[in-house]
Amino acid sequence: MLEAIQQSETTAATIVPVVPPALPAAMRNLSAYLEAIWEQYFVDLPRVNVVQIGYCYPWKTRLGLIRLSLDQKTTFIGINALLQLQQIPEYVLITTIAHELTHYAHGFGSPLPRLCKHPHANGVVDRELERRHLGDYLCKCNTWIDEHWYPFYDAQGSLICRLRSSRARARFARGDAAGVKRNTVI
Repeated sequence: MLEAIQQSETTAATIVPVVPPALPAAMRNLSAYLEAIWEQYFVDLPRVNVVQIGYCYPWKTRLGLIRLSLDQKTTFIGINALLQLQQIPEYVLITTIAHELTHYAHGFGSPLPRLCKHPHANGVVDRELERRHLGDYLCKCNTWIDEHWYPFYDAQGSLICRLRSSRARARFARGDAAGVKRNTVI
């Protein structure tokens, strides 16, 4: 499961596993991951509003997103629905959630002040993940994405169709298909 780097009394880094609550066999519990990552790597980051996380559309070129509600009371972190599959290495999910939390910390998708003009300016996200001892996860994630993501995505054709259909039905049931704006997420 999650590993955290902690400094021992002798200043040597030790790896300490952090295990979220038992995960369902077919789905990774995003709330458990969010809490564990926040507590282990972003403990200094204040939670200034409600932060929700959920699976979203199975995008081909996006792993996650972060949005702030119009009233700034809620932040939503959306994770690519394909990341719930057991074939995706856990470090890809961990890195994606940590990436979105970095945006939150930098004032994107959160009420916190913006630290830079653009969310990915000059590799600011990667540097922040490395500063928070997530560099190994980032490196492994980037390698896996470069080598495996597009073939994996293409092989999921029928599953993607089912995910898209279920998302469309859910949007229609909520009224989104009729152009109704939701106030919770922009």
